[in-house]
Amino acid sequence: MVSPKNIEEFIEKVFFKLTENYIQQGAVINDLKSITMTANSKSAKNRSFRRCSKKLLVMLLMPFLYGMFNRYVYNNIIKNFQGTRCLLPNNYLIWEFTRPITNCDYCRDIKTPLILPNLTKEEFRFYSYSSRPMIIKNAAYDWPAHKEFTLDFFRNLYERIEGAYESIEEECQFLHFKSNFANLREVFAMSKDRASHREGEDPWYVGWKNCHPQILDIMKQFYNIPHFLPDDAEIPYSNYIFMGYEEGAVMHLDYISRLMWQAQVIGSKTWTVAPTPECDSECKSFKFSVNVTDVVLLDTRIWYHSTHIENGKLSLTVTSEYG
Repeated sequence: MVSPKNIEEFIEKVFFKLTENYIQQGAVINDLKSITMTANSKSAKNRSFRRCSKKLLVMLLMPFLYGMFNRYVYNNIIKNFQGTRCLLPNNYLIWEFTRPITNCDYCRDIKTPLILPNLTKEEFRFYSYSSRPMIIKNAAYDWPAHKEFTLDFFRNLYERIEGAYESIEEECQFLHFKSNFANLREVFAMSKDRASHREGEDPWYVGWKNCHPQILDIMKQFYNIPHFLPDDAEIPYSNYIFMGYEEGAVMHLDYISRLMWQAQVIGSKTWTVAPTPECDSECKSFKFSVNVTDVVLLDTRIWYHSTHIENGKLSLTVTSEYG
């Protein structure tokens, strides 16, 4: 049994060893750091996680749980540290390791998203807080954002508002995914050929969280919170933009506080969703496509998800939370 005074050192050594093994199996630290939407953007770098392989994750975690921890350590230490995420600030498996085991009722017998017409608040009430993936067709058809939101629009917006770039670095979050951009400034500085995805240019796909009040106020002139969401829903005054070509996001969970909605402003996108590893034997993964003006609703806290943009076309989405 590990003595209390040595517990922190013991856990730290084990997690570092776990990360080393994970990297040896092909995980990339930059991908682990830049893939996951987080509820608290100030600690985003400490809370990112990339799900490289469900089977690999189970293989790594099960021996760790049952081979290296006895009942005392598991019951008294891991449960205590579930609320203290900063113990090992550079280890990207902590979130997955401390994630509660999922009740598989949420995914059992679900093989497709629920596709609904552009419905009213009253009609949507029954579905409001469901964990089933849903697509609301043409729910964003009247948004001016379809014509206004472009790479140039956001470049001009961030260039002219003081402190806008700093807000991304200090308060919000930048997600480079597989692109070779370190920050939003580099995205806006790319060549016109690459920005247009010309032949021979590297594809790119990025996301960033907007939390600067002036940025949000201007953006809100061109889109609305989905009209069917319930009046009692808690909706943060922030959003994410995801845009780019081809690669999309790799499979991951989001460590956020609420359900997610995402409006397809430009182009289309193919989603792949999968159950948590403990539900593999009872649930199946599946794919679906979301077209321009559609809104997808997904509980990204329990559904692993990845995206891909088809046909070499630009995809641009607005994303936020509700709950």
